[in-house]
Amino acid sequence: MTGDGQPYRTAGTLRSIVGAPFYPTPGFAIRNMLDLAGVNSDSVVYDLGCGDGGIVVAAARDYGARKVVGIEKSRKLCSIALAKTRSLKNASIIEADYDAVDLSEASVVTLYQSASENARLKAKFLRELSEGTTIVSHDFGIPGWHPTQFCTFKDNRRSYRVIVYVIGSHSRPLLSGQDRRPQPQPGTVA
Repeated sequence: MTGDGQPYRTAGTLRSIVGAPFYPTPGFAIRNMLDLAGVNSDSVVYDLGCGDGGIVVAAARDYGARKVVGIEKSRKLCSIALAKTRSLKNASIIEADYDAVDLSEASVVTLYQSASENARLKAKFLRELSEGTTIVSHDFGIPGWHPTQFCTFKDNRRSYRVIVYVIGSHSRPLLSGQDRRPQPQPGTVA
């Protein structure tokens, strides 16, 4: 461990870094996330809390996304991500708190945050993301929202959950006395 005592795992070693704990998303989980999101050459991908840039690199290099933006507030992790993405013309890393970054151009948002952080992000997603934008969460769902896809994958001894949401694809909940058939609510997730 170094300095601040915040753990993260890399190359099988427990280390620490300034800021929130960082656990790199394994390549297996990254591929499943990007596959389920349908990332392709038309995609604009934003990775919230991009860490060392693993998802950014895969989306830009392996999936050929038109534009990939990684947002990370840890200076140390940003420097690692910048080094990994330096040769990728379609990738950029922003050293910032993702709350301060406008996500409106994203067609895909990826994240690995806690359920409580995901719940907090709902208002930002509804305010900034367009109908049809895909949100892919690794391991933690967005409380109160119903996923369009939910998959569990096993890699060696660990299970990974990939949860997919699409802005505007959900029905609003019925209020008492309403028609029992859910009515679509454009641009919102229920």
